[in-house]
Amino acid sequence: MKTETLVTANERTGRSPKGVPSLGYGDYIRFSNLLLERCGLYFTDNRRSEFEHRLLHAFSASTCADLDEFYNLLIDPIAGALEMDLLVNAITVSESHFFRDTAQFNALYTHVLPKIIERKRALHTLRIWSAGCASGEEPYSIAILLRELLPDVENWAITILGTDINTDSLVRARSAIYGSWAFREERALQLRPRYFKQNNDRYELSPIVRNMVTFNKLNLVEPCFPSYETNTMSMDLVLCRNVTIYFNEDITRWIVARFYDALVDGGWLAVGHSEPSLSVYRRFRVRNFPDTILYQRLAQTASLRRPFTKVTAPLRIPIPPPPIPNDTPNLVQQHTPQPTADTCLPIPTVSPSPSVFPSSMEEDPLPQVHELLEYGRSEDAVNVLLKLIQVRPNDAKICILLGQAYANLGDWQEAETWCRQAFKYDRLALDAYYILSLVLQHQDKLEQAIDSMKKVVYIDRNYILGHYGLANLYYAYGWLPQAQKSLDNALRVLQGKPEEETVTGSKSITIKRLREAIIRQQQAWSVA
Repeated sequence: MKTETLVTANERTGRSPKGVPSLGYGDYIRFSNLLLERCGLYFTDNRRSEFEHRLLHAFSASTCADLDEFYNLLIDPIAGALEMDLLVNAITVSESHFFRDTAQFNALYTHVLPKIIERKRALHTLRIWSAGCASGEEPYSIAILLRELLPDVENWAITILGTDINTDSLVRARSAIYGSWAFREERALQLRPRYFKQNNDRYELSPIVRNMVTFNKLNLVEPCFPSYETNTMSMDLVLCRNVTIYFNEDITRWIVARFYDALVDGGWLAVGHSEPSLSVYRRFRVRNFPDTILYQRLAQTASLRRPFTKVTAPLRIPIPPPPIPNDTPNLVQQHTPQPTADTCLPIPTVSPSPSVFPSSMEEDPLPQVHELLEYGRSEDAVNVLLKLIQVRPNDAKICILLGQAYANLGDWQEAETWCRQAFKYDRLALDAYYILSLVLQHQDKLEQAIDSMKKVVYIDRNYILGHYGLANLYYAYGWLPQAQKSLDNALRVLQGKPEEETVTGSKSITIKRLREAIIRQQQAWSVA
């Protein structure tokens, strides 16, 4: 409908790209200032001709009679939203190709990505952000490298986010179909037969790579990152190459500072060779590689931080089953039903029955703590852990286990305190968020519990218990559509797994048993 309107208007006015008026200096100033304010795009006088050409191209596609009307429409954030998108698309036309900048991708392949993988192997999670991804070649290149580097790639929860302000570029990125010019690097030509299907002179990316990348619109000059809402928190690697050259130095400093906050300690930032001076990146450690440099976030206290190992000890707080709906159910009042076998999903550990527990701290007592918790001796576990925390005060693992032990004892306040303490030392402490969610639920703090469980599936989108727990929390709060969606997500994660395989994070629940329980819940909730 909008396209028909545009065509009719252009025919009526007889306007064409050649027939539009040229910009006066005042027009150049007001339109360039508007784009600077809204998008951070900065055009110097020597780029005025380029700016005018792209602006007039966008104007010619509008229904406005003159530049004044066009400008007045653009400054209205609601009525002119579509036209602003079209203008930004015209101004930010970009071109990319696979594995652009050989030296930088060599550094990523031989050093940076292997280092990140080594650090994250315990969690099996990776988080990478391509900011200013254009038509998708950059994030897809990273996805291909990860498939080359990780023989067990399917066992990893990998988030690759591609963002751009240009909506046309994002459409092309999602289609993942490219011409020959996108493969002008040698590495791209070598890998093309493995990951692309040729159709005449076009090449379609394999779904196994395409599905690894998510694309979203994001304006880097808006204060929308880092945040959970934009999925830009806790990144292991951020690539923003040849993007900030379109910003002035003040805006670039502001954006780079936010990239720093978006990265985990030890995370990496890759920028283009033509980016501003090194002083913009002074908070980062400069890392030199052959023919390129990269930047690494290293906090001053990084050497004091201990690596996090995923906790697999049992939590004996069950996820509550869904209430059985009545003819006129009151969902909010039905959030404390008794657990059943199908819905009691603790975080497990499998270990032999403990016979002797250490009487000293000479050996690492954590394996024995897991056993104490496994066999119901939570008070003994607390006593050991409180001594250990005095020796290792910054250890997230100990905090998580204390949270679990106190939860087992029903001391919700202490459990909550220790879970939150764990976040100070590890922002991606999945088990702490999981335990905290269940603890908050027992305190009737459903909104906070939902928020905590959302972080679980944010950290690991393949963590089935997170999706399943979130479904039950949504249902308890009365949000049926969200609950159904979370059940769908849980089923999606279960898809293709052997029926007798044990659910990750559960003690003995099989894939078949959980799938049947979810289907029963879907049927019951559909009646509600």
